[in-house]
Order: sequence, then structure tokens, then C-alpha cells
Amino acid sequence: RHPLVPGNPIAPSICCRVRKMASRAAAALVVVALACAAVHSAAAGLSPDFHAVSCPDLEHIVKYHVAEAFRKDVGVAPALIRILFHDCFPQGCDASVLLTGNNSEQGMGPNLTLRPVALNLIESIRAAVHRACGRTVSCADLTVLATRDSLVLVRYVP
Repeated sequence: RHPLVPGNPIAPSICCRVRKMASRAAAALVVVALACAAVHSAAAGLSPDFHAVSCPDLEHIVKYHVAEAFRKDVGVAPALIRILFHDCFPQGCDASVLLTGNNSEQGMGPNLTLRPVALNLIESIRAAVHRACGRTVSCADLTVLATRDSLVLVRYVP
């Protein structure tokens, strides 16, 4: 009998293990991406608290919005990972995948299936940060922070 057939008593445990493995793989991918970004940032003279003076509430704003979105849909975490990957992999993290309009990256093949819920989340975070701090934080930074915070929440999914 196939382990994922309904009624099979071991199906839930296998599904949980598969889900945990997928979560760990996604987390590992983001850790690698963040490590690469950190190396690049260090070379550019940036620091983790770069926005501490210009936007002291940044971390709180991002965490709040991500937690609210995650509470409604845990799928927002992998969607953010995918946005981060599609943004950073081709030519570095520049938030170009967030741009809309004619000939934008969102309209190109692989990006057509980016989840609107994650794109809208980044946009709502951007709007909240701009209201609180002005235009001091880049959308690329917001994407990385939102992805990081979503992975912290994934860790606590049973």
C-alpha cells in the first residue's frame, strides 16, 4: 500500500517528514543566499544594523507584516524564498522582480508564477516602512528581511 494513500496510518507521519525536509531545504537555500549577501555587504561596508538610525522601527514593521501574512497563509514563506531567489540569482539583489509594467521582470517566463500574496506582502511592508521612515530602506532589503522573518516562523510550524 502506498504511504500517501488516504486511510494509511503512516501517511501523516511521512507527510510531516516531507514537509520538514522541504522546510529545511528552503531554509538552507535562504541561508546560502543571505550568506552571499552578507559577504557582498561586508565588502560594501554595510552592516546588519545599517537602518538602525534611519528607520529604528524597521525590524518591528517587517516582523509584524510577515507574521500577519503567515498567520493567514503559511505558503507565504516559500513564496518569499522564491521571490528572493528570482530577484537575486540573475544579477544580484536589486528588487527588479518587484517592478510591474511593460517589459518588467514579473512578466517574464519564470516569474509569471510568483505568488501575488508574497508580492503584495512586500508592497504592504514597503508602504508601511515608507510611512514610518520615509524612503530610506530599499525594496531589496525589505525582501531579504521579510524572507528571513518568514523562515523564522516556518521553524515553529508543527
